[in-house]
Amino acid sequence: MADKLTRDAVERLAERLGEPGWLAERRLEAFDLFSKMDPPDPRGEEWRYTDVRRFDFDRFGAPTLSMAPPVLPDELAGKGVIFTDFATAARDYPELLKEHFFTDVPVDEHKFTALHGAFHSDDVLLYVPRGVEVELPLEVARRVVPGGSTFPHTSIVLEDTASVTLVDSFSSEEFSDDALCSSVVEIQAGRGAIVNYISLQSWGRAVSHFQTQRFTGYRDSTVRSLAVNLGSSFARTQVESVLKGEGAFSEMLGLYFADADQHFAQRTLQYHDAPHATSDLLYKGALKESSRSEYSGLIKVSRGAQGTDAYQANRNLVLSDNAMAHSIPQLEIEANEVRCTHGATVAPVEEEHLFYLMSRGIDRVTAQKLVVFGFFGEVLDRIRVPGVRDGLSDAISAKVESGAHLEVAV
Repeated sequence: MADKLTRDAVERLAERLGEPGWLAERRLEAFDLFSKMDPPDPRGEEWRYTDVRRFDFDRFGAPTLSMAPPVLPDELAGKGVIFTDFATAARDYPELLKEHFFTDVPVDEHKFTALHGAFHSDDVLLYVPRGVEVELPLEVARRVVPGGSTFPHTSIVLEDTASVTLVDSFSSEEFSDDALCSSVVEIQAGRGAIVNYISLQSWGRAVSHFQTQRFTGYRDSTVRSLAVNLGSSFARTQVESVLKGEGAFSEMLGLYFADADQHFAQRTLQYHDAPHATSDLLYKGALKESSRSEYSGLIKVSRGAQGTDAYQANRNLVLSDNAMAHSIPQLEIEANEVRCTHGATVAPVEEEHLFYLMSRGIDRVTAQKLVVFGFFGEVLDRIRVPGVRDGLSDAISAKVESGAHLEVAV
């Protein structure tokens, strides 16, 4: 019988991975914290409409290690790029791991990050030295077994003027036993660095998915993120961009398509903590049948962050009478020389548009597909990895046609 999410299971996981004492001790501290913490309160703004107070952690087994070892071309390794699992990093690069592991996302942020801190597994450290440009996208594939769990931790560190793209895929076949994913992503982009991070979530419906992403951009850096939610029964994604250097730029894209009784909850933060930084956020979602979604986004401008330019937009396309979307954009501004705009829409497919297409010999499903692709086009056109863009197009087509589960191929 598989281990459950217990303190003994934490100790066995650390032993199996051969972790040093400092890392194993952090696991145990995180589990003790998890045991004492209450679930997030839905009365607070960050978890509004997402009540997890009755979430049953006893349903899930302890994580199994299923990630294939990260692959790095010899040419990049020769330039000092590090792309490896945490077990190797703890042995070969302990100071680098200590400096960047759980530094941007606090382990005590909420109960799910504490549990992640105890059971983090299938972890990846990606380090790019000063001035090194990684041209081809790097990829990581996350999996989970029926009845099990996975707690992937992704740490990306770019020194000044470095650049990299990472595609992080979360996918599984359909199965009946409940499974859990609780993921944390921490990214630091040094002066003038460019990082593109893509999260593709296409779990089977038995999986509950929680993810916290936090990006820190320093002077003149560029941080681009794409958060995709297509699978799982419930997914809660928190994406935060923290601009700490003058001239930093952040692009935050989101794409989600829910059907049946899927429930997607998304929280974003654009935190401007330096002058003359820019952030641009566009999240688009489609909903059909009895699905629902929530989007809550905050633009926060600290005192002294003059010259801030921030834009936030959330658009929702509702394809059935029973689907429902909530959208809550917010501003919190402490500087007086800024340009901050936000907007949100929730709208049904116009029957006139479908009728226009059908009157020209196009069947209803194809007409609906054309409308959906027109809606998502603004996001798809901004995806810089052709394989991801093509894979998402196929997955969206499958959703419109039948709602069938389709893993996103890259």
